[in-house]
Amino acid sequence: MKVSAFTIFLALISSCVFAQDRQVIDSLKHELAIAKNDTSRVMIMAALCERYRSNKPDSAVFFGEKGMALAKKIKFPKGMVRNTTYYGFVMRDLGNLPKSMAMQFKALQIAKENNLLEETGTPLNFLGGDYNNLKEYSKALIYYKQAKKIYETYFPSHERLPIILTNISKAFFSLNQFDSATYYVNQAYNISIQRNISISPLIYQNLAHIQIKLGKNQLAIDYFHKGLALSQKNNSHRVTALISNDFAKFFQKTNQLDSCIYYAKKGLADAQLIAFKQGILNNSSLLAEIYDTKDTKEALRYLKMANAAKESLFGAGNIQAIQTLIAQEEARQKEIEDAKLAYENQLRQYAMLAGLAILLLVAFFLYRNNQKEKNAKNLLQEKNEEIQSTLSKLKSTQAQLIQSEKLASLGELTAGIAHEIQNPLNFVNNFSEVSVEIANELKEEAQKPEIDKELIFDLATDLAQNQEKINLHGKRASSIVKGMLEHSKASSGEKELTDINALAEEYLRLSYHGLRAKDNDFNSDFRTDFDPNLPQVNTIPQDIGRVLLNLINNAFWAVKTVEKPLVVVKTEHTENQIIIKVSDYGIGMTDEVKAKIFQPFFTTKPTGQGTGLGLSLAYDIITKGHGGTIEVESVEGEGTDFFVKLPIKNNLV
Repeated sequence: MKVSAFTIFLALISSCVFAQDRQVIDSLKHELAIAKNDTSRVMIMAALCERYRSNKPDSAVFFGEKGMALAKKIKFPKGMVRNTTYYGFVMRDLGNLPKSMAMQFKALQIAKENNLLEETGTPLNFLGGDYNNLKEYSKALIYYKQAKKIYETYFPSHERLPIILTNISKAFFSLNQFDSATYYVNQAYNISIQRNISISPLIYQNLAHIQIKLGKNQLAIDYFHKGLALSQKNNSHRVTALISNDFAKFFQKTNQLDSCIYYAKKGLADAQLIAFKQGILNNSSLLAEIYDTKDTKEALRYLKMANAAKESLFGAGNIQAIQTLIAQEEARQKEIEDAKLAYENQLRQYAMLAGLAILLLVAFFLYRNNQKEKNAKNLLQEKNEEIQSTLSKLKSTQAQLIQSEKLASLGELTAGIAHEIQNPLNFVNNFSEVSVEIANELKEEAQKPEIDKELIFDLATDLAQNQEKINLHGKRASSIVKGMLEHSKASSGEKELTDINALAEEYLRLSYHGLRAKDNDFNSDFRTDFDPNLPQVNTIPQDIGRVLLNLINNAFWAVKTVEKPLVVVKTEHTENQIIIKVSDYGIGMTDEVKAKIFQPFFTTKPTGQGTGLGLSLAYDIITKGHGGTIEVESVEGEGTDFFVKLPIKNNLV
């Protein structure tokens, strides 16, 4: 009875959803008919290819091929990636794994060459699925995790993130790593709930496996039912075939063979509707095994069906084609790495030649000076004195440049401070005006023959409250001015108890508002991730402030030209040290720039826009003044992380 009732329920859902799905497809087709430009047509074809892939693969193939052809014709990389990757997914379901992987590798290459972050994540996820079908779960995890990193970093609310986490969970299940599998499927479920993302039926499928492992069979059955109901609601024959097969295997293990046969046949029927080869193989193999002891004729029929699907997916020709494809892709990646290495080696050679030339030049001057020394000691003495004088001037100039850098950082703070101080001053002005009005009312009431004491008490109370607020906001303005003076004055060298979180938040806001005041077109997202339990430490606040200001200014500079600018300031602590991390998702740095970044007078900014002393001063403040370290990690085209590490030992109060 339970099976029959659930069958009727699924049939009702299926009929309702099919009508809804039909409406969506009809709407997309209408948009395609009236689209005014080719780029819109390409994107709509990609949407139709994705929509059809779970219920009408022939239509999905048609729109995917048309979309790829038009995107190639108009040179539209984004549309090319989307149509190619969805088309490749359809090829996998139809049993053409070599074509599927070729399409995904092609889509991935186009996405990376054109810096299409969102489009990069999709073929990475689908390549993970291809390797999963080949039972190479470790390789599948490599691609899944690359896709996860992209979506977590840049698109945390994207509906595909929970699906990728679910795929990772499934791969860990296949590797018998139960704890990891449980962690990722729970994370997928929680993110779906928290960010209002539709729950994938595959999440329920994995949750059912967890309950089976825990021996909670009834909960597993409930999750299987939820997954099937959702897959029917989504009109996804593909997912229905997968969940039905797992449900049937569950009933096989619990010796409920009638239910096992029912769900295996259901999964096979859904897989056959869309020629989903993996679903046909899984379900027909299971039916052949069950019927082996019940009905030899039926067992043979299902075995032939399974063998045909297996040959389509994993026949010798396919495996050879896949191996060739993977070898070609690995060779292509090696060529890229070799070219990069050759370029770096060439740079090293140029550096060595330049170094050799300098050494030869130095040797020449040393030889010439040695000759002069022999012939004219007095002249050499004069030269030495001249060198000492020049060195003294250079040191004096260097000190002036360092002070100029400090004053320049103060200038960059000015606009941000003006923005910050305006708010408390507005409050002071407003409450002052109201206080004048209250005082006038008190005068008027005091002059009346009959004084209303209750009114006078209320007015006096309001006046006192206003004065408290004026005092509060006056102290806020005073605090901001004090911070500016602390930043501008020369360091006394004396350390004091410092709240690093408050200091970092203050300079983050001042830096941002200062840059906005200088450039109205500049805009960037920024956020903090502070350790709430961060201990206060003895530091020189104005010096640490200069370090933070310099790092944060550089971070905002690095994201000026990117599509989605973001700067993050994070704090954390370990047993031995406090870590301040300033991250930007900007242009990044080459290894050559990274090697020179803390050198005095080295700058990547245009002439006139940077002295090249900021990071050099920051390095000295942290390493010499506070016994800490400052490190940098950067990937060109992806962003940069600066790590300021202050030792806790002998530093806590």
